[in-house]
Amino acid sequence: MSTLLQDLRFALRGLAKARGFAAVAILTLAFALGANTAIFSVVSAILLQPLPFQQPRELMTLMAKSPQLTREWTSWLNFRDIRAQSKTIDRMVAFAPTESFLYQLGGEPEKFQGSLVTADLWPMLGVQPALGRGISAAEDVPGHAPVVVISHEMWQRRFGGDPAIIGRQIRLGSKPKTVIGVMPPGFKFPIELTRTDFWTSLGQAVPPDGGGRGSEWMRTAVRLKDGVSLEQANSELKLLARRLETQNPDSNASLTFFMLPLHASLVQAVRPALLVLMCAVGVVLLIGCANVANLLLARAAARHKEVSIRSAVGATRGRIIFQLLVESVLLSVVAGALGLLLATWGVDLLVALAPAEIPRLDAIAVNRTVLLFTFALSVLTGVVFGLAPALSASKTNLVEALKDGSRGSTEGRGRNRIRKTLIVSEIALSVFLLAGAGLLLRSFMRLSDVDAGYDYKDALTVDVVARSAVFPKPEDLVQYAKRAREELSAIPGVTAVTSTNRLPLVDETGSSSTFEIVGAPPFASGQAPSATFVIVGPGYFSTLGIPILRGRAIGEEDGPNAPHVMVVSESFVRRHMRNENPLGRKIDLGEGSGPRTIVGVARDVRIVSLNEEPASTFYYAHAQWPNTRMQFIIKAPNAASLAASARAALRKLDREQPILAIRTLEEIRSESLGSQRFMLVLNGTLAALALILAAVGIYSIMSYMVTQRTPEIGIRMSLGAEAHDIFRLIVGQAVKLVAIGIVAGVVFALAATRIMSSLLYGITATDPITFISICFIIGAIALLATYVPASRATKVDPLVAIRYD
Repeated sequence: MSTLLQDLRFALRGLAKARGFAAVAILTLAFALGANTAIFSVVSAILLQPLPFQQPRELMTLMAKSPQLTREWTSWLNFRDIRAQSKTIDRMVAFAPTESFLYQLGGEPEKFQGSLVTADLWPMLGVQPALGRGISAAEDVPGHAPVVVISHEMWQRRFGGDPAIIGRQIRLGSKPKTVIGVMPPGFKFPIELTRTDFWTSLGQAVPPDGGGRGSEWMRTAVRLKDGVSLEQANSELKLLARRLETQNPDSNASLTFFMLPLHASLVQAVRPALLVLMCAVGVVLLIGCANVANLLLARAAARHKEVSIRSAVGATRGRIIFQLLVESVLLSVVAGALGLLLATWGVDLLVALAPAEIPRLDAIAVNRTVLLFTFALSVLTGVVFGLAPALSASKTNLVEALKDGSRGSTEGRGRNRIRKTLIVSEIALSVFLLAGAGLLLRSFMRLSDVDAGYDYKDALTVDVVARSAVFPKPEDLVQYAKRAREELSAIPGVTAVTSTNRLPLVDETGSSSTFEIVGAPPFASGQAPSATFVIVGPGYFSTLGIPILRGRAIGEEDGPNAPHVMVVSESFVRRHMRNENPLGRKIDLGEGSGPRTIVGVARDVRIVSLNEEPASTFYYAHAQWPNTRMQFIIKAPNAASLAASARAALRKLDREQPILAIRTLEEIRSESLGSQRFMLVLNGTLAALALILAAVGIYSIMSYMVTQRTPEIGIRMSLGAEAHDIFRLIVGQAVKLVAIGIVAGVVFALAATRIMSSLLYGITATDPITFISICFIIGAIALLATYVPASRATKVDPLVAIRYD
């Protein structure tokens, strides 16, 4: 310990004397370590930290799989039967997202996000309310007086932390609900939601007949019994699925169930992107290490005499290496502390930029785990970049040093080889990182240019829920929609108004239905395909600029008492009707209202996302399928400025009208690209940082090597070499190193970027345009960094250079 303290004091004195060197090295490493710390804090919170519940490893999610797709959603009847018949499940909870407005006298209705849950939620998670209690089994049934558990944040913000809230009735939604509990601070379930403000009974929302086994509108969380493995649970689920298929051949044919760990199911969509980011910041750190290693090599040359004296007085090579490593680790730890400060700011920025669909954003923080990671990484970094210079500096064979360091070079060929290797490595790593960023940029550009099939310019959307207390009957909803369109159309400047229950590119779940084509051979039991359905008002297609390719659009004539009709998408005709004329054909959706006649074929629209092919889609008339959820679309020049007018128009029909959101279609389209934009910004920032570090490294190394070759340059010039010959000599050496680095980087990148395939759209991981572009950029910047040292070399005075030592 005394030896270590002695070496630390010596290292501090040495660095204090070389303030310029220390500042450059610490800043270089601080940015690299700070980036690693910030990204690790994200990875730790999302991928590594267990869920904040009791025994989280035993928590699972139930998945349903049919020949068409695999999904997390299931029906109430299948959930009920699995829960009742399973021997491996301890507790099983169904849940589904919901929204409600809180009404208070004299105030604007405020929207809150909640979750419908079954009563076993609290004992399953092992978390109890801070005040009151959770929902009981007796309260989780149709007909019971509605109760609600609220979040700590909602309790504080909306009710001032009043402890008398327990037992009070609040107007949350269409019916008053009694508050029976307040959850502890920070509690959230489902865990992936941005926030959950309240929890209320799912059992009360289940239709009397259970909604049918094909109505998959809820998700499921499971706690396994003690000692039960995931393999045992999945084996039992296979048997239960076959039993349910035998009992319900029409709905459950070929339907199987399996479980995944709840944590794994939450993060599986973002895991590839986060691993790519960890690789990227690791590359930045390696480039930073290469830069500082070169600085240490130059410093080692200046300390050659000092090291020789230490060796002469008895210091072993191991002792010298240890002392030099203490100095490099000290540099790295100081840089790590500064990087930690930068990471604290960076984490706040990451959370602000991150799209809402990334789970567990609220758990991201610079905590004890992150501190330990930064310290360990700092020590490891100090050893990595300090080892080669320490080994080189500890060679003290004076005779060999004099041979290797003859006139014209003040240090040996061995150190120059290390420098050249580091230059090549920096360039190769920069190529790799820039290739990843370039691929994401090209992919984002392709995705941004995708034609979604509709006109999103100059369109404002108003998302509302018609209150059942004011509009209780289906015919009331039809009249409300019609009057709302009339009021909105009367706003000055409005050119068209329509309505729908689902806007393009808005993430929705459960908006699909299986079907049968009347007159065609029936699908095999359980093999019926599904199509996305959209409920639309008159003028929907013309307002959004969606061409009708055959037949007609849905119009005012398609009222409640008219024959039930639908418009289908061209992909539906192509996939399910073999491109035959669909007009007049009937589609049976099995919802009890009888078959619907196809009256038109619309151009494909990307309903789900820009990077997914258009889904087979049905369009129904709102008047023939009334829905309380309506999203009005208003077309007008400068439509975004009409938000206040639209709100006032709807309040004429219901002064307490809940308005969920007001956004333009352009904003919705931009938000749909949030994940891709986030990855692009992060990878682009890291690539730019790597490029700057590499350019600085090339410049400093070439400058140092020119200085070391000053005597040689003087001799060449005294023998008749012209300035352009010296310039060509220096640049030629740099070009050779840059070319080797680019080739090595391209080979590495071609192999490694394949892991990014799932993040790309419209291009491959070996896109030639991207690789050619990044090779040109890297080459140009590397040569630019070489230009200044090469120009300086041409201005060397031969007489001064020959005397240079």
